[in-house]
Amino acid sequence: MTKFDLTQQFESTSGSIAHDVFGTGPDVVLVHGTPVSSVIWHGVIKRLQHRYRFHLLDLPGYGASAKFEGQEVRLRSFARVLAEWLAAKNLSHPVLVGHDFGGATVMGAHLIEKADVKAICVSDGVVLSPWGTPFSRHVKENEETFANVPEYIHRAVLAAHLNTAVSHNLNSEVLDRLIAPWLGNEGQRAYYRQVGQYDYKYTEQLEQLYSSVTVPTTVFWGEEDRWVDRSEGERFAQMLPDTILRTLPDSGHFVMLDAPGLFSRYLDEWLSTVFQE
Repeated sequence: MTKFDLTQQFESTSGSIAHDVFGTGPDVVLVHGTPVSSVIWHGVIKRLQHRYRFHLLDLPGYGASAKFEGQEVRLRSFARVLAEWLAAKNLSHPVLVGHDFGGATVMGAHLIEKADVKAICVSDGVVLSPWGTPFSRHVKENEETFANVPEYIHRAVLAAHLNTAVSHNLNSEVLDRLIAPWLGNEGQRAYYRQVGQYDYKYTEQLEQLYSSVTVPTTVFWGEEDRWVDRSEGERFAQMLPDTILRTLPDSGHFVMLDAPGLFSRYLDEWLSTVFQE
C-alpha cells in the first residue's frame, strides 16, 4: 500500500492535527471517519494525484494527530476544527469529500461553521440520527471497562470490528496501519474516548439544514454497507437538493478500500463536472 505520511501540524482548538498535501490541480479536501484515519484515502490519492491537489488530515484524536485526556472529539468539534484549518490554509472554495464521521464533519463545516466550499461529496456518511453499530453503542455505555482491557484483547476486538466494514477481509498491512494509532495506553484510551463522545444531537441539528444546501452535492454508498445501511444514503440524498445516490457494488462501508479503482473513477467523473462549472 502506497504511503502518504502527514508531515505538517496545525494547532487547532482540539489539539494539534496532522495534515499534508499531495498532487497538483484543483483543491480537494479528503476527510476520514471513525475509527480510522487518512490512511483510507491513500488508494484514491495514488490514482488521482495527477489531476487534483489533495489535502489530507487526521481528525483530532485520530491517526497521527494529538491524543490526550480531556480532549474534545465530538462531531461538532470536528466540523469546527475543519473550518479553522480551511481558514488557516486560505483555501478558496475547495471541494470537500467526507466519509463516515467525515460526512457530518464536512456538512457541519459548511452549514454550521459557514465554510465556503465549491461542492461536497459524502460517502457512507454518518449524517442521520440515530446512528452507530450495536457494538459501538455497547462500547459507549461501557467506555471505562473497554479502555482497561488487555491490549491483545483490544487489538483483536478492533480488528474483528474493522473487518465487518468491508466486503472482503482487509489485508494485514492495511489492517495494521488502521489499528496502529489505537495501540499503547494513549492510543487505546483515545479509541474509547472518541466512542464515549458520540454526538447524536449534532446530526439531528444537521438534518434540519440539509435542504438549504446550495452547492453541488453527490452521495456514494457501498451496496453491502453493514455499518450504515444503503437506505440511509438514499434518505440522505433525498434531503439534499438535486442529489442522487450512486452505489458501488461488492463494497461495504469502507468503499475506498473495497473498490479503490471504482471509487476513484466515480469521484473523478463527478469532480470533472464540478470543476468545469
